[in-house]
Order: sequence, then C-alpha cells, then structure tokens
Amino acid sequence: MQRTLVFLALLSGAAVSLPAAVSAAPANELAQAQSHQQKRIQALSRRDRQGAYEALVATGDARPPAPLRDATGHVIDLSVEQRQAATREAAIDLAALGFTAADVSAYRKRDVDLFELVRRFFSGTASPGEQMAMADTVVIATAGPAVQGRTRLDGFLSAIPLTVVDSLKGSRAPGDTVYLARKSGLMPDGLLMEVSSEVALVPGKRYLLALSKNLYEQWTAEARKQPEAAFSALPFLIYEVSDGGALLAGPQPARSGANPKDIKTAERQLRTFSLDQH
Repeated sequence: MQRTLVFLALLSGAAVSLPAAVSAAPANELAQAQSHQQKRIQALSRRDRQGAYEALVATGDARPPAPLRDATGHVIDLSVEQRQAATREAAIDLAALGFTAADVSAYRKRDVDLFELVRRFFSGTASPGEQMAMADTVVIATAGPAVQGRTRLDGFLSAIPLTVVDSLKGSRAPGDTVYLARKSGLMPDGLLMEVSSEVALVPGKRYLLALSKNLYEQWTAEARKQPEAAFSALPFLIYEVSDGGALLAGPQPARSGANPKDIKTAERQLRTFSLDQH
C-alpha cells in the first residue's frame, strides 16, 4: 500500500523511500503521473465507474498526507498542477474502492475526509477501523483448501474459498462462499509461484477478514483481465479467530494503530466509520 507515497514522490521529484531525489525533470514526472492515471481512469471506465470518479474530483481539493522532503530534508512545495494530480489520484482510489461523491459529503458531516483517509490507507498508516471503512466486505469465515491448477480469467493463479459464518459489512450472508484471489499458485508450465507478501490460511480455521471486491475488480480491469463469476476479493486485514472469539495477531494485521483484541472490539471500530450507525 505504498503506492500513494511513491506516486507523490514521482510527482514532486522527491524520493520518499530512496536516499536520493528522482533525477527526471518535473515536467516529465508530471507527464508520467498523468499517463499512469489515465490508464487507471480507463480501467474505471471499463467498470462503469468513470462518472463516479469525475464527481469525486469535483468535490474538492486533496492534500498530500505529509510534507514531502528532498534528500537534504527540505520540504518540497507542490505546484497547483501537482496538487491537482494528487487530487485526481485520491479520486481514482476512492472510485476504485466503490466510493461516491455522496459518500465524501456524508463523511465530511462527521469531520472525516475520505480523500485524506484513502491516501493514508494506501500509504499503510490507516488504523484497523479505517481499513475496515475502506473495505466493502467484512466477514468472519472458515477457510478451505486453495483452489489452483485451472485456467482463470482474472490473471490470478489460485483462490482460497471462505465459507461465511457471520457478515459484519457488505452483501455476503452466512453460508455464502467468498474467494480470496491470490497471485501465488501453479503456473501454466506447472511451476509453483509463491508471492512472499501473501499470507497462508489454514483450512478449517476461522478468520475475520476485511476484503474488497471493488479493488479486485479494479486490479483485473487495469490488467485488462476479466473478473471471475464467483464473488472474489482482495484482503486488507486478516485475523485468526480463536474459539473464544479473540483475534490473534495475524496473519495479516494492521501496520498502524491498535489491532482489535476480539470480535466485539472489531465491530465497535467498524461502527465508528459506518454511515448506517449515525
């Protein structure tokens, strides 16, 4: 989820995670950022989400999550064009995750800036409650064995089926199956691809998962692939659930903020950002 910081580094000519400043001229950097954004907007169009994106851009100006600094530590001021590009990037992310301008307005009434929230989410600094707010599906589910070795339409190599036990957010109901799309799995040549950033789930164990079907569909659209017919999603958070309802620290906890200790705590964190509760 470091894409936003990398994008802003490219946009400003500064290196956020590299020791030296990016050497390309600012005009070239802005052109690269605009080209990347255009590809993402085309993917939104293929998902019938371009109208939502355009409305989001019109809702207001977005700001970088923190001052950008060059290799010597000096703050870099963003130009009007660079700030506009940052606004577009946040609007693309929000549209990709299924949000609308109406959502932005509703959250603003509660003093929550979705533009700022989505930037912190993709930079890895959002709290567990904020990450669940970005998810379209939050469920407690039992994992099954990974399904792999078949031709897929979406560009992924395998999927983990999860049988829903309880639904905390979204359209899934107990008994439904949700598929966790994975880049790890058997390739067409029979070799096994293992992606180290993907976590393994143990068949038969229960997990609390914050998932995004919208992000899965955006990924497939950007890759010019087709989503699978079955309900598939990508994970934001995954906690193993103990028999007593406690949430264990993993396999994919939040990197920022206090992780919920049990299901009830997760539900409270989720309600904090639920528009239905206010």
